[in-house]
Amino acid sequence: MVTYTGPSLSEALIRFISTKKGRAKAAEGQQELGRFVTWCGRDRNVCDLSPSEVADYAQYIGQRGSESVQKLTPVKAFLGFLKDEGWVQTGLASHLRVPRTRRAAGRRGSGSAASAGTLLSQEGYDRLVLQLEGLKVERVTVVDDIRLAMADKDFRENAPLEAAKEHQGIIEARIRELESSLSTVQILGPDSKIVRLRTALGTSVTLKDVSSGKELVYKLVDVREADAASGKISTQSPVGQALLDRAVGDEVTVNVPRGTVQYVVQKIAG
Repeated sequence: MVTYTGPSLSEALIRFISTKKGRAKAAEGQQELGRFVTWCGRDRNVCDLSPSEVADYAQYIGQRGSESVQKLTPVKAFLGFLKDEGWVQTGLASHLRVPRTRRAAGRRGSGSAASAGTLLSQEGYDRLVLQLEGLKVERVTVVDDIRLAMADKDFRENAPLEAAKEHQGIIEARIRELESSLSTVQILGPDSKIVRLRTALGTSVTLKDVSSGKELVYKLVDVREADAASGKISTQSPVGQALLDRAVGDEVTVNVPRGTVQYVVQKIAG
């Protein structure tokens, strides 16, 4: 059986932009879309995009201030287009959220969860290493792009040069971030039998919905591993923050889009 895997991100972007021709705001978001595609890798297949990468990009954009949501709007439309075309099965756009309470997350950083450093599974660690290696290869390519663009002596309106420099800046920032994370990472063993008294980064927590009686199991992970479809939630998300530093028997109130939900912590596992 032959499986169609879809186009590269750069090819998908060209198709997406072509569907927007004739619209007044079509060109406004192209720079942001180019930044997103560069971040993920222009030549990567659209099927390789993961929810954790999308969440990671939202974190990166969230550092740019109050205009973060506007910057993510065209990217969200692009991710929706990928799903509509059938190239991705998961609704990636839902993972493109800027944390609403960055300062609150920072305050929590002084607690037990922060002291653990960056905790990743072996799979998550290997994925970051591959990303870093790919970016270092791309770093060489973008230097060549800058050299070619500088051959045009008219620097006043040299769009290729500006694009190449911005591309270089994104790559270098991402390399620094990954190197910093990997230098302090702790890898969680798959057979960990640690008994936890309180929830922390890397723990699995079983919850009981007070209203419905339904049980849910979440694993608290770093934002780079977040995948809501697999029950892995970031400790920087509203739900993840609410579940940090909890003990068995604690009642937890979580604000979700549909309202407020109350849970009781049933079990904590390492």
